Amino acid sequence: MAWNGRRTIPEERLEYPAARTVDAREELPGAEFPDPYRWLEDESAEARDWQQAQNALTDRIIESWPHLDALRASVDHCVADGTGSPNWMVDPVPCFAGGRWFRLDRVPEPDYPDRAVLVVSDAPSGPGRVLYDPNPEAGQVSWFAPSPDGRIVAFAVCTQGSELGEIRLLEVGTGQRLADRIPHRTMGPLVTPQWLPDSTGFFYTAGDTAAETFAFHVYFHRVGAEPAAEPEPVDVEHGPVVQVAADGAHAVLTGVWPLPRYVCELPERKWRPFVRGLDATVAGLIDGDRYVAVTNHEAPRGRVIAIPFDSPDPGDPGTWRELVAESTRVLGHVRLIGDRLVVTGSVDAEARAWVFDRGGRELEEIPLPGAGALPADVLPNAAMAPEGHPEEFVFLFSTPTTSPGLYRYRPGSGRLQTLREPRVTLPGAGVSLRWARSADGTAVPYHLVLPANAEGPVPTLITAYGGGGVAWPAQFPGPVAAFLAAGGALAISHQRGGGDLGSDWAEAGRRTHKQNSLDDLYSIAEHLIESGVTTAERLAMTGWSNGGFLAGAAITQRPELWAAVVPQCPLLDIIGAHRHPYGKFAVCAEYGDLDDPGEVARLARMSPYQLVEDQGVAYPAVYVHAGDADIACPPGPIRKFIARMQAADGNTAPALLRVWDRVGHGVASGRTESVTHATHWLAFLMRVLGMVPRQ
Repeated sequence: MAWNGRRTIPEERLEYPAARTVDAREELPGAEFPDPYRWLEDESAEARDWQQAQNALTDRIIESWPHLDALRASVDHCVADGTGSPNWMVDPVPCFAGGRWFRLDRVPEPDYPDRAVLVVSDAPSGPGRVLYDPNPEAGQVSWFAPSPDGRIVAFAVCTQGSELGEIRLLEVGTGQRLADRIPHRTMGPLVTPQWLPDSTGFFYTAGDTAAETFAFHVYFHRVGAEPAAEPEPVDVEHGPVVQVAADGAHAVLTGVWPLPRYVCELPERKWRPFVRGLDATVAGLIDGDRYVAVTNHEAPRGRVIAIPFDSPDPGDPGTWRELVAESTRVLGHVRLIGDRLVVTGSVDAEARAWVFDRGGRELEEIPLPGAGALPADVLPNAAMAPEGHPEEFVFLFSTPTTSPGLYRYRPGSGRLQTLREPRVTLPGAGVSLRWARSADGTAVPYHLVLPANAEGPVPTLITAYGGGGVAWPAQFPGPVAAFLAAGGALAISHQRGGGDLGSDWAEAGRRTHKQNSLDDLYSIAEHLIESGVTTAERLAMTGWSNGGFLAGAAITQRPELWAAVVPQCPLLDIIGAHRHPYGKFAVCAEYGDLDDPGEVARLARMSPYQLVEDQGVAYPAVYVHAGDADIACPPGPIRKFIARMQAADGNTAPALLRVWDRVGHGVASGRTESVTHATHWLAFLMRVLGMVPRQ
């Protein structure tokens, strides 16, 4: 089979594993849909045998490509930092406690370890003492939290590729594990536990995998005591996080979509309602007797406010004190460093950081290393776990052509210090911010990375996320840098649905407006073609999680735009998602209401599985990457989508599936595994696009 571009794929089909059909139907309010591959949702022996046959077919095709070893070497070079995942590639920022620094370390000599080791040292980088090495047991440290006195470190170990981690406690001085055994599993690295200031115990968040909904609960563990039998008496369903004041007077309970719904009087642990009844985010920190936060309430690009704990009506924004007004910049996170507020955010989807006094007077802008991203600040609740140093802002920063470096800034110094240089650079590559025009006329930004000496149309890959209010920043792409090194171009999409340009930008691409996010993606593809960067025969797209849904929709809504598409850990059956706890949660939060007939009709117009045509459509080449331990996007619905794609009459482009054993949503895999996964799907893209990896 010829693989140089979708238009030259011959009129012949691969011999796929047979998939029987059944007379099943999806019945929802106001609509019915045929579901001929429903049996593939089940974890039956038949479904798993079919999956293994698909894996074997995919492996034979990928491993027959003569350039696979060269590509693997290039990918291996490009993932000098982090797990090797192109989607969550950075480890946490080093944390200061008890006069020492704690960090996850990936020392590059003589070889990169498969999994980062937990280290304590006198500085945020450089030599240190290993406290815990997860490599012998094939575990992964998903988060760590040292006690304020630095005597104990709590951390979670994930195994078998799952993001659910076992909490362990280690005595720092001796390196010995404490006898405490905590049965609840945490969902990291979304939430990080926080200690009481006296280091006697900590709050943590655990996932309830037995619940019909994707639920989390908050617990308190006192060191040396039996584990908590009951959760704290609070009700925050979606990823609750407890923040603890440095003075030990208060704790605040917020969530992944941050709103400080409860405040707790310490040390008695008496909870009471705090900010309620607002359709807004309020994400910040405890500063004495007030909560200081970035909010989007009446400020889509963010403003900084203060809410007194003794306010008679803290849920009334009229009682808040505004410290920093909304402006053209997008504000994301606030930290308290000494007596200064450090606020991070962006301008035109490029990272910025500013310093204010505690009254909100702007003092300076922090000199960042270039036009890029603070990759550790992507999530709305990223700054809620304090890094601990009273005088220094220590942070990771990357650009689309340089991997993350570690930097330090002391407010007022005017001088940025490099603690660890970026380990990978792409010499000669150029980056520009460009704007496409979406279907409704909205200007949509994207960053374009062109390889050195690019001439004429070049193979181009769009990466996108576009959901949950999460920004998809202009950061180093990890293993995808191997695509650039081979002469390809990379477009980093900032479409609606993500928080790149503020909360109104995010809301304009969610739920009833979700099609806007897809249209924005298509406008970027069309702009790349119209401006001569590439052609439809040389254009590919990939996305992970919500971006995987975008990729599935792109295959089925606009098949003519792409030579190849790679959905990673995707949600591909929105209509049937109600049968899975996370799917039901995700559809309600991001896409729409499956109990509303009008919403069901709208969702069916973008649900990839329902949109696959049985005949008459020339689809692009497709490779779906998934993990068999993924509790967010399980493989069952993904198997259904591929079966339907493979059965489409007249479609000769390959439609391949690879479900990796003992792999979850992609953030708990080891480095070798992640390099293998990325090499596989990049090999598929490069083979379709006629590319050869460079040494």
